[in-house]
Amino acid sequence: MKLIFCAIIISSFILGACGNSTSDDTPPVMTEEETPLQNQEDEVTESPTVVEPTPTAEIVIPTPAPLIHTVQPGNSLGQIAQSYGVPIELLAAENGIDDYNLIQVGQEIVIPLIEDEEE
Repeated sequence: MKLIFCAIIISSFILGACGNSTSDDTPPVMTEEETPLQNQEDEVTESPTVVEPTPTAEIVIPTPAPLIHTVQPGNSLGQIAQSYGVPIELLAAENGIDDYNLIQVGQEIVIPLIEDEEE
């Protein structure tokens, strides 16, 4: 009889420990920012290692977009060349123009870039 009574008492303690209670004693869910200091003390605090980057990257200078002039009524290839400070021969060669007098209104003329010789 004592053995059955002890078994009942032990099983009631086990069932009580399994959360069979109706009280609202559950701990609140904490985010990383709200973690107790106890957990933070367990972390090893090390000073951050600073790694200097090695200068291996090439400096890329973008190519400027070509300057384009749209021929207006009354324009001549000579006037266009003079207004941009480009030799007419270079302007004609850049645009595949054989006869300087054969340009048309609305035609797009690519203005070549002239490198500065002083550099």
